[in-house]
Amino acid sequence: MSLQAHVAFFDRDGDGVIAPWDTYRGFRDIGFGLLLALNGAFLIHLTLSYLTYGTLLPDPLFRIRVKHIHKGTHGSSSGAYTSRGRFDRARFDNTFNLYTTAPHTHITLAETMQMVHGNVNAYDVFGVLANLSEWLTAYLVIWPADGRMAKEDILGIYDGSYFYKVSGRKPPSSCIQKKYVKDCGKA
Repeated sequence: MSLQAHVAFFDRDGDGVIAPWDTYRGFRDIGFGLLLALNGAFLIHLTLSYLTYGTLLPDPLFRIRVKHIHKGTHGSSSGAYTSRGRFDRARFDNTFNLYTTAPHTHITLAETMQMVHGNVNAYDVFGVLANLSEWLTAYLVIWPADGRMAKEDILGIYDGSYFYKVSGRKPPSSCIQKKYVKDCGKA
C-alpha cells in the first residue's frame, strides 16, 4: 500500500496527473457538497501542486503528479506514510492502539482529536492543520452512524479502496493502482 494508491481514485484517466477538477469530481463522487468539494480541491492543489509536479516553475494549472505525491507528506502526522510514501502498518497500528480503547477496532471523533493533538510537532502549524483536515475529511467520508470510525474503513481510505466503495465507481479497466498495489481489482 502506498500514498500513490491512496490518491489514484482521483486520477480518473490514469495518466498520473490529477487536475483540480479531477479532485473536485472525486469529492463530489464520494458525497461532498459543492462548497466542500471546491474548497477541498482548491486547498489540496494549492498546497501540493508545486511540491509534486517535479518542475522548477510551478504548474499554472495547479496539477499534482501521482508519482511525486510522497513529496507532499507533512509533519505532525501519525507517520503511517513514510517520507517515501509507503504505508507503515506497524506505525499505523501503534498510533491507532495508543489513542483508542480496547479492542482497538474503532476510533471516535474525540479520540481522533486526541490523536491529532498527540502528534503535534513544535511550531508546525501547517502540519497540524493538514493532519486535522485529513482526519476531519476521513470522518466526513465515513460518517459513522454510531460516531465511531471502523479501523478497516480507515485502512480503506489509506489504500484508496474506500473511495470506490462509497462512490460506487469501479477502478478503471487500466487500473492505475496496478502500479502501486498488487490486487488493484479489489475495491
